[in-house]
Amino acid sequence: MSEGADTRLRLGIAGLGMAAARILPEIAPLPFVQLAGAADLRRHALDRFAREFGAQTFESVEDLCNSDEVDAVYVATPHEYHAEHSIAAMERGKHVIVEKPMALSLDEAEAMNAAAERNGVKLMSGHTHSFDPPVRKMAEVVASGELGKLLMISTAYYKDHMYRPFSDHDIGMSRGVVLNQGPHQFDIVRLIGGGLVRSLRATAGVGDPTRPGEGHYACHLEFEDGVPASLVYSGYAYFDTGELVWGIGEGGLPKDPERHPKARAFFRSLGEGAERSDGLERKLEAWRYGGEGGGPGVEAEAGPRHQPFFGLTIVTCEKGEVRQSRDGLYIYDDNGRREIPVEQGARGREAELREFHDAILHDRQPFHDGRWGEATLEVCLGVLESARQRREVYMSHQVPVVQ
Repeated sequence: MSEGADTRLRLGIAGLGMAAARILPEIAPLPFVQLAGAADLRRHALDRFAREFGAQTFESVEDLCNSDEVDAVYVATPHEYHAEHSIAAMERGKHVIVEKPMALSLDEAEAMNAAAERNGVKLMSGHTHSFDPPVRKMAEVVASGELGKLLMISTAYYKDHMYRPFSDHDIGMSRGVVLNQGPHQFDIVRLIGGGLVRSLRATAGVGDPTRPGEGHYACHLEFEDGVPASLVYSGYAYFDTGELVWGIGEGGLPKDPERHPKARAFFRSLGEGAERSDGLERKLEAWRYGGEGGGPGVEAEAGPRHQPFFGLTIVTCEKGEVRQSRDGLYIYDDNGRREIPVEQGARGREAELREFHDAILHDRQPFHDGRWGEATLEVCLGVLESARQRREVYMSHQVPVVQ
């Protein structure tokens, strides 16, 4: 893709599962993106994609990556294939944006970055809530120095992740919340804190033995400049952090106040063992792209849209503190509380695709490139290592925020 009459990014989608069911409605309307192809093993999903977008379809990611009609590939296959499919695309000269977690090991992430550098293509790690306008504004306020030196960051999220419609395999592969939700939380904190985590001490555990993955963690990390951050995540669908943030969800829309009880009731209704696995697979197939749609966890459409909230984050500086308001930021200083409005602007995958497109068009390093993604993955894996060994773990793959 080069500057000219048509600078649309011809994008191929690797994997038409549940992620694609959320991705496609967000990116299909974007005027700078052309959905040019898709790969999946499910014929009915490919047929629907061809009908909706008039684009090529393939039964293997490799065939998709060989297409001359595709400039870049959005890797949305299961976590265990992120590295394999990203590298396959980059070895064929395609730019890549890969869903979180970037990979399942640092060796995989290293191989992905090496492939990007070897082939001269862009690798971007997404999707995380550090792209949300209020989070980027918090980082801007801290970097400006208007509130003095950054002293500490605190963030917490209590959600229903362990009772959302993920198979036991997916929960185990992502180590529950740690590799699936951790990238959001650690990206937010790393962006605000400057990126360079020195070390961390964490505990993570399995609170529901019927789900084979860690459902909670508590982490204390320290940046290279000595700034500490505390991060707490619980995915057990009891308390909902939405109660503390006006009932606003991750997309900025009102959350159903009964969402957590409904999530637990849904799982109880599936039974146990093989019965639950079979029932869950039927539900999952309905919610994947090409299925019946209407998956759970979607925010209510009624009510005004506010800024997105990924839990509650509070930033402490020498001369004040910062947190999100409904539509911007609250600054607390010697004069009390004041609000800074934040334009809603691009968020989520739209913001990511805009950044990805512009980085390719202007041949520059993207915000949250592969090295950033590897650094965030290192922190997530560090949580697991620290919990296992019950000791402080030191980082060695960190990178600063790209200005």
